[in-house]
Amino acid sequence: MNMDNEQEGVRLLQQYAHSFLTSQVMFAACELKLFDVLAESEEPLSTAAIAERLGTSIRGTRCLVSACVGLKLLDVNFKNGEVFYKNTKLSQSYLTTVSSTSVCDAFKFYSNEAYPAASHLTDVIRHGNPLSQIQSGVPPNMFFKDIYRSEEKMMTFMKLMDLSWTSRTKRAVISAFDLSPFKTICDLGGCSGDLAKYCASLFPSSSIIVYDLPEVIKTTKEHFVSPGDDHIILQQGNFFFDPLPNADLFILSRILHDWEDDTCLKLLHKVYMACNPGGAVLIIEAILNEDKTAYLPYYMHNVVILLFTEGKERTFSEYKGLLETVGFKNIQLSINGDLLEGILARK
Repeated sequence: MNMDNEQEGVRLLQQYAHSFLTSQVMFAACELKLFDVLAESEEPLSTAAIAERLGTSIRGTRCLVSACVGLKLLDVNFKNGEVFYKNTKLSQSYLTTVSSTSVCDAFKFYSNEAYPAASHLTDVIRHGNPLSQIQSGVPPNMFFKDIYRSEEKMMTFMKLMDLSWTSRTKRAVISAFDLSPFKTICDLGGCSGDLAKYCASLFPSSSIIVYDLPEVIKTTKEHFVSPGDDHIILQQGNFFFDPLPNADLFILSRILHDWEDDTCLKLLHKVYMACNPGGAVLIIEAILNEDKTAYLPYYMHNVVILLFTEGKERTFSEYKGLLETVGFKNIQLSINGDLLEGILARK
């Protein structure tokens, strides 16, 4: 390794070593509402002005805003020898709580749940079991019961699920296949109904069922799906233990990656039996390449899955094997180059 390559390698390792601080700086800025304060101001603010409005120390505020500049979350203006700060377009759009595209609430899951759990990653890797099972001996499905134990935590998780559904992702996955012939569509674990509402807009002659746990359906009804969404039916149930509605198309979006193979087979068998003749199942997941390589966020999300559930990210061949085992055929993969891909399989 020559001198330049060695220096670049060390810099890369230093970047990795500091990555946990990158997220914490952003989370702290969101929690303190730094970006809200700057959004409310008509002009850029000095460190002292920001500290006064946040109720924080000048020393700590100076460190925070400087780090946010380095992360390209704040811009700086120089005036009369003093530094003033303002939001970038990125932070203004996504890190202010009043923005319609805010991700602040969704990021609370990473800040409050994933970050503390990650400090035990070595133990989880050693044992191969979710952290809750290692620490308390509880089964893997307790993760979801814990997440849903309060409406605040549930709302955070539901918003996190919606976060990955950018309009580009929804358009790319759903338009990859002709789904218009399916007149009854059931979104298993449909959460806030965000995907269901998108399907309803594309297929107005179809009925869309959002099937999820009773506490999730209650929150969805109160906060996400309005009475005006007349094509959407909210149905409560546990898809492992309760009967599934009959449907022409079942959608399983980011469901199977939370479970080990045997559990996935049991669920897919239930789906196959409830699927009308000529129907299909659409699986939406992050799909690894056959050699297990992938875009970096796939690997990082796989670590989150390892911490909390018994599942894993899979290749197309692995999903194809699960689907064929329970009887599905004519299995197709969409390739849209986004974080989520679709797999359509026919009954």
